[in-house]
Amino acid sequence: MDDDIVQSHMKVWKRCLDGYSKVQEYAEYSKEVNQKYLVITDHGTMAAVPQLLSESEKHNLTPVIGCEMYVNELQPESKTKLDTAKFRANLSPEEDARFGKNNHLLALAYNDVGYSNLVYLTSWAWKHGFYKKPRINHKVLYERREGIIFTSTCANSEIANAFFAGGDEAGFAMVEKYMAMFGENFYLELMMLDFKLQKPYDAFLLRAHAKYNIPLILSQDCHYCKKEHSRYQRLMLMQQTKRTIKELEALAASGESDLFELQDQNLWMKSEEELNLKWESDYSQIIDYELYKQAKANTVKICEKAANVKIDRNIKLPKLENEDLVLWEEIQKGKIKRRLPNTDEYEKRIKEEYELIKEKGFSSYFLIQKMMIDEARNKSPEILGFGDGSEAVGPGRGSFVGSLVAYCLRLHDVEPVKHGLLFSRFLSPARGGKQMKTRFTIDPIGEENGK
Repeated sequence: MDDDIVQSHMKVWKRCLDGYSKVQEYAEYSKEVNQKYLVITDHGTMAAVPQLLSESEKHNLTPVIGCEMYVNELQPESKTKLDTAKFRANLSPEEDARFGKNNHLLALAYNDVGYSNLVYLTSWAWKHGFYKKPRINHKVLYERREGIIFTSTCANSEIANAFFAGGDEAGFAMVEKYMAMFGENFYLELMMLDFKLQKPYDAFLLRAHAKYNIPLILSQDCHYCKKEHSRYQRLMLMQQTKRTIKELEALAASGESDLFELQDQNLWMKSEEELNLKWESDYSQIIDYELYKQAKANTVKICEKAANVKIDRNIKLPKLENEDLVLWEEIQKGKIKRRLPNTDEYEKRIKEEYELIKEKGFSSYFLIQKMMIDEARNKSPEILGFGDGSEAVGPGRGSFVGSLVAYCLRLHDVEPVKHGLLFSRFLSPARGGKQMKTRFTIDPIGEENGK
């Protein structure tokens, strides 16, 4: 049965110059080969999650949310390059060599807590752990492990690098460390690739399975959807490495590159039939048939478990205390400051807009926009050294200037009633409303001002 296998290790075009295919292509092909789950695990980012959810919904697939993170146990919590440089200055040459490694770790969220933790980990890596790649350390990984399934990952993982550097003893030590960190949520991930290190690594993982009874899963590191896409992947590698095809071929032949894609053109999304053929032709001497079937079944089981993630996709806005009352008071103050006519037309317009804004739950949103724009006006004279603050804010544009409430709040300076502008173009009972886009200019007056 085709639904006995799931590809749980896939890269898409969102991962810059790594995965070639789009989420839509993977989704369409999943239906074609009768796979029920769609799993995206880009390196260091979860940028493809919105497309994963929408395409899964469109093609009646179950989405599984994951990420192949970069891990380095020495990675400090840094905010700037200077912080990282200071940290490295205190490392020994051996430690500095270890610090330079970007180890891979596959993580799959299996409940809502796990999804939140995965978002936290990837965000932390970009904000506090960036060194050539967004990286996390063991401390934050352990603190945020709840709700996440972790695997031994590929031949560029911490476990694999320990094994290749120090044999079974070093490899088993790292396996034990992962067992201590992740417990029953840790799996050994077999792959059937042409990459020269894959068979020795799989053989080691099978020995680890026999020694520790850690469950096995089977994946195919997918960097493109179909076999014929291999050549396009190579073209992307030309861009990534800034090398020609001949240079890439020479690099692959030398064996000195850690870009395993150079040594493997076997990275497409395979059907169960293709995987079975791959096992029979290349891996039957490495992976016992019963273990092969067990690994496939376990892969489906973790995807079934991961199907419990339910993401609230509704709009989430911050809420201020007594937001509706505060908004109404600010409108009344603004109406006086703007010296608007005290007529039925204006009163009715303001009341109708206010009621709809309140009904849609946008009161806090309007107030927060007002806080930001007021602060820009207040800070402008201090920064520029002249003016009354009006220089910092433009008159406004787009459908938003059709709001009389926004005019009262000084979010824009276009009087909508006078110019015959309609509020309904911005917000109406039938739709949620268009976004207010407040644009910020960095260094608007130039560095020569010394500010």
